[in-house]
Amino acid sequence: MTSELLLVIVIVVFGIAIMLFRKNQQRIKLVILNRFNASFKTNRLKPPEQGQPFTESEARVLTAEQSEAELERLQKLIEDRKQMARDADISHHVWGLYKSLLRYTSPHSLDRYIQDGAWYDVKILHVSNKSGLNEIEFELKGARYKFVDDEEKQGWRVSMKLFSLFLYDDSGRCLIEIPMKTHVHSEGRQYSISSDGPNAFLPGGWINDFINVKLKHQSLYNQEIREQKHQERLSEIKELKKRYGIAD
Repeated sequence: MTSELLLVIVIVVFGIAIMLFRKNQQRIKLVILNRFNASFKTNRLKPPEQGQPFTESEARVLTAEQSEAELERLQKLIEDRKQMARDADISHHVWGLYKSLLRYTSPHSLDRYIQDGAWYDVKILHVSNKSGLNEIEFELKGARYKFVDDEEKQGWRVSMKLFSLFLYDDSGRCLIEIPMKTHVHSEGRQYSISSDGPNAFLPGGWINDFINVKLKHQSLYNQEIREQKHQERLSEIKELKKRYGIAD
């Protein structure tokens, strides 16, 4: 076999191979595309793995500059809320009402206005002490609330103690947290409210209810004190007349 014949055979075989490849090229492309599309649809329809849900926080991550601006915005809003509480003097009204309820629940209470458990639009539901937390559950104008103070859980700093008074609604939301101070001196304990404003405060219709009831309590309590002093004076007058033989 001459070299010329071998060259012709190689050219013919190579040409046949090219023809077969071109003939099947479109079919090969279709097979590859079909497999890719099938894989894409499967992955798209496949639910995300459990334990890795898509959350809003993942979708929106604050940058350093954004977090700084958001914190400043929140601090301004919080200061506005605190000023609102200071303007309404709500901390003093809530603390005053709490002291009234403590006086009512005391075994030495001298309150003359209690009728069938209802007291100046307030009904005491439950009083307890749990793990150093004093709790008073009560109803005010048809709505349920709970006072909690943690005075007994806090330690003394020389002659001063810091604690908080909490007011919760019936769903467990903290409506206000009042930072308190108590000092011990020769005449006993003296309580005061921090001038910085509440540590938590949720404005709402409860504010007017508490202020109105507290003012009513204060008025009736003042009336009670006046009546008590009046009775003391009458007793003193009677005793003095008896001692000195003074007739009416």
